[in-house]
Amino acid sequence: MYNILIFGFEEDYTQLYAELSQLSCRILHIHSATEFYSTAFSRIFDSWFIDGRNDEVDELALSDLVVTHKPPHIFLYNSKESSSYAKLQEKITTIEKGSLTEAVKLFKRLVNNKLEQNREKYLAGYSLAQPGIESIITKSPLMQDLLDLVKDVAPTDSPIFIHGETGTGKELLANIFHNESRRRSGPFMAVNCGALPDSLLESELFGYEKGAFTGAGSQRIGKIEHASGGTLFLDEIESMSPAMQVRLLRVLQEKSLQRLGGNAEINTDFRVIGATNTAPLELLNSGQLRSDLYYRLSVFQIHIPPLRDRIEDIPLLVQHFINKKKKGGRDYIKGLDSQAMKILVSVPWFGNIRELQNVIERAVMLANCEIIPAELIHIPSMPLTDSSVDAGKLSDNAFRPGTTLKSYKNLLQQAAERKYLMEVLEYTDGRIGDSAMFAGLTPRALYNKMKIHGLKKEDFRKSEK
Repeated sequence: MYNILIFGFEEDYTQLYAELSQLSCRILHIHSATEFYSTAFSRIFDSWFIDGRNDEVDELALSDLVVTHKPPHIFLYNSKESSSYAKLQEKITTIEKGSLTEAVKLFKRLVNNKLEQNREKYLAGYSLAQPGIESIITKSPLMQDLLDLVKDVAPTDSPIFIHGETGTGKELLANIFHNESRRRSGPFMAVNCGALPDSLLESELFGYEKGAFTGAGSQRIGKIEHASGGTLFLDEIESMSPAMQVRLLRVLQEKSLQRLGGNAEINTDFRVIGATNTAPLELLNSGQLRSDLYYRLSVFQIHIPPLRDRIEDIPLLVQHFINKKKKGGRDYIKGLDSQAMKILVSVPWFGNIRELQNVIERAVMLANCEIIPAELIHIPSMPLTDSSVDAGKLSDNAFRPGTTLKSYKNLLQQAAERKYLMEVLEYTDGRIGDSAMFAGLTPRALYNKMKIHGLKKEDFRKSEK
């Protein structure tokens, strides 16, 4: 969905609104320079449409905005007063009288061209050092909804709580929130709370004074203090002890901290983004996450869908990883054969994008021809995700070397899911609409799950058996 800001256009708003409404647009209409400055940077806009005839247009100082704020493309309704913007023609497109229809067509063309350029860069393996919203290339409706939310939330200072399975890209998304915010020029400090014992995590976050403990030979600034003016990303936040969660909560509330061994209150100003691999309500019910900290973080709660729920993105991701990895002497590699791709789109991918990336990297390193064959697609979790496995038999042999508790639980979940889908399809005689309704899914989500489990609606139609 496009975000459009319209400034002025009292006389022509009806026509402009009618033209833009033919696209998938969300429109904000403002009338004064004061409103402009309080609104224009409150979310990510795809375009500004500015009425050069408005009495307050000169107060917008567009020439300064173009240089300092890197705004979206600007369409300026032409007038005598707007002639001073002629030198900014590369950034500002003037609209002549009576040509609003053409301006909307041009806007759509510019946006589509930018999307296609980003897509080509992505497929070529291009990765941004400071990723923004344009770094997410997707065909998935679930991800499109997420991008719309990013456009609204990123420019604010509100806390964010991201949850998604391991390997879905939580730190990448946190980076995007930072780089699309007003704090983009400040630091982005990432801490994996699950990677450090509590004693080390405390000094890592809060820092310490000289002599605070044995071995503290000099003062050290903690990650929270370093994040001032920027963003603090806390991954696996549920790994913190209850005492550490209380201390973090105080910092979030008071906007100040004390270093270990110190008494001075140090003011700090940062945006916090928390992340977890587990459903937040499960963490609350188990007591791993304090409810007061959860509610402090969950001003905006963002769920990243697992890869198995966005399988239409797998070909895009595969080509990106191939072109990213082939540069080390494998320039001859072009892509995958159809059988290899068929395997990739049928795997549940419990390790999500990270697991897919590892599988593609291995295939690229082993390939000695332009097209990677199916034989080189080695997925370690495949034996554990065989859709023919019976859930009852699995429960008799839960443990075997190489099987973690988490992988076994995932396996049982997939086996149970397949059994449920088979029964509901049997009950509805293979009717997708009815099956989706009973399962509480959309028809699209049901189709995706059926594809993962190798189920076809034709197999459940009694009239065709």
